[in-house]
Amino acid sequence: MKFSHEWIASYLPGPAPDPKALGERLTAVGFIVEGVEGSGADTVFDVEITANRPDGMSHRGLAREAALALGRAFAEPEVGPPLRESETAADMRARVYVEEPELCTRYSARVVEGIRAGATGGAVAARLRAIGAGTISAPVDATNHVLWDIGQPLHAFDLDMLAKGVDGFPTIVVRRARAGETLVTLDGVTRALTSQHLVIADAEKPVALAGVMGGLATAISERTTRVLLEGAHFDPRAVRKTARSLGMHTDASHRFERGTDPEATRDGLDRAARLILEACGGTLCRGTIDVRERRASPHAPRALTLRLARLAAFLGMDIPAARCAEILAALGFSPVREGDTLRATVPSWRVDVAGEEDLIEEVIRCEGYDRLPETLPRPYAPVRPPQAALVEDRARDLLAGFGLLECATYSFVSGSENAPFASAAPGAPVLIENALGEPFTTLRATPVIGLLQSARHNVRRGQKDLALFEVGTSFGWNPDATQEQKDREGRERVLERKRVGILLSGRRRRHWSETSEETDFFEGAGIAAALLQGLGFAPGSFTFEENLSSYLAQGRAASIRCSGRECGWVGVLEASLAATWDLTDPVVADLDLDLLGSLLAPPVTSVEPPPRFPGSEVDLTVTHPLSTAWKELESAVRGGAPAELVAVEAKGRYRGPGVREGLVKTTLTLRFGSSLRSLAREDVNAWRDAAARRLLALPGAAVDGVPAAN
Repeated sequence: MKFSHEWIASYLPGPAPDPKALGERLTAVGFIVEGVEGSGADTVFDVEITANRPDGMSHRGLAREAALALGRAFAEPEVGPPLRESETAADMRARVYVEEPELCTRYSARVVEGIRAGATGGAVAARLRAIGAGTISAPVDATNHVLWDIGQPLHAFDLDMLAKGVDGFPTIVVRRARAGETLVTLDGVTRALTSQHLVIADAEKPVALAGVMGGLATAISERTTRVLLEGAHFDPRAVRKTARSLGMHTDASHRFERGTDPEATRDGLDRAARLILEACGGTLCRGTIDVRERRASPHAPRALTLRLARLAAFLGMDIPAARCAEILAALGFSPVREGDTLRATVPSWRVDVAGEEDLIEEVIRCEGYDRLPETLPRPYAPVRPPQAALVEDRARDLLAGFGLLECATYSFVSGSENAPFASAAPGAPVLIENALGEPFTTLRATPVIGLLQSARHNVRRGQKDLALFEVGTSFGWNPDATQEQKDREGRERVLERKRVGILLSGRRRRHWSETSEETDFFEGAGIAAALLQGLGFAPGSFTFEENLSSYLAQGRAASIRCSGRECGWVGVLEASLAATWDLTDPVVADLDLDLLGSLLAPPVTSVEPPPRFPGSEVDLTVTHPLSTAWKELESAVRGGAPAELVAVEAKGRYRGPGVREGLVKTTLTLRFGSSLRSLAREDVNAWRDAAARRLLALPGAAVDGVPAAN
């Protein structure tokens, strides 16, 4: 915004300040001068005014800041003798009614009669031209001068163009527009109005958009002899809604949208009336029509307390109470010292000040940010993140360490994409009421859907070997919502769960020296098991059980249970479903990280030294039916095993020549060890043989090198 140096100086008694010094000091207190035009008294500043400081959008407001910044006095300029009024009261020339007191908390009006509207001259015209506002006619220019002078938008109506009410007086009504009403604004555009628009109307029709722009039919012209001056305080949201819906922006709406001073309406009217009388002659009707909403007291003075100890702690420096009081007094806060506090009354024009921190900001910006000391932050005990965050971060680290790439996909998916996985989340699928359209109509039941989208995108571009994961959220309606929740909210509450999805497709190389192999169910199950162990679950605390979900291939899928509770699933995607994603036998998995985090005890940092004595490994190859689950093999080995059995792992599986149809050879590695002694070969062989005999007890099982029992 542009501001005149001469205009600002009119509020600073004594010699006009040096333009350069004035610009520098305004910038220092937060009103950044971005450009300077002219010199001396003709200097014009281009100042950046932030949206929270509408009080600075006037020469008086900027002069108040300049006075404090320069250490000068601030005073209203002399305007001449008191206004002379006629014996005719203003309310005998017009009537004002406010039907929307919450949207127009104050409406003030004055009436000037017997004028001769003409061009503006003298200081008013010079000031307006200096800041690029231009001139129109003396009555209109008077209202513009007041807007730029004290920040109060005004409007001038041709009183004789206002329709009369039933009492025979020209009438002003502040109301909402009615369906089908239109208004031709001052710019000559016909505006179609709705009930969301706040308007100024006469007894018959809208004559202005409240806080935005007047209407052409009641505009001041060379034939105007009677003027009704409007000064009002409108709700910022109402003005913003009207201006934006109609694509309009004016000097008035710019200020009303940010908040104007409700106490400035009468002052603004008096200033404009004086300028009109000086330029156009005429007489001023006695008194002011002032309709004000007082029931809710929306603009009652607010008192705030500034604790000096709080200020010192906040800034890291002491500022004397006298200096704080001096700053606040110069800004209009009327501070009163009460012990170690200052009691300050917020002036009506400071709509941005709401709490003690705002008073602290006022003090330090005027004292100077460059005075703030450079200090190191106080040491503090690090706050441990919640268990859920630790589990999520650990899962990301583990899966990245396993060679998988992390993805970030949308939670919005299409209904057809979500439908096959609906049973993966509790309750029914969650539909989006205001969806943008396909494919954003449903909240996903599992992060696996996003991974399938990524996989299809890559496969269609020739990248078929994929290993992906995503830590994301799944959504489903809560089937256990209480009736009270349903009645209160009108629907069941949504359950959101943090989960990790995994997808493997194509060939996978475990080490650079090995040849790549097709991924299969066991690859996915192994990654899931390694993830659980990496999170802190002991090998015996989780199991893999048969999963019959329709979206997974039967016989190549498993549910994962931890501490007796189902926490996820892993398997090969059902063939026809995989084909819709342009994939062949992809392995997918989904684990509930929220549940896993709740099952884990808080992490305890500990160090386990390596064993002093070497361990020993032996292999057993067992031939068994394909229907034999891994947990049966593991249970047979561990059942009756000594404490020295450290781990049981699957080393490999073989199906092919030499193995009958329906059977498979699985090689198990048994690892033994002790922290107390070295193991004897005889003991290890005996433990291996005992494990082999337990395996032989399984239906249809045979162990290489061990004869079957008779």
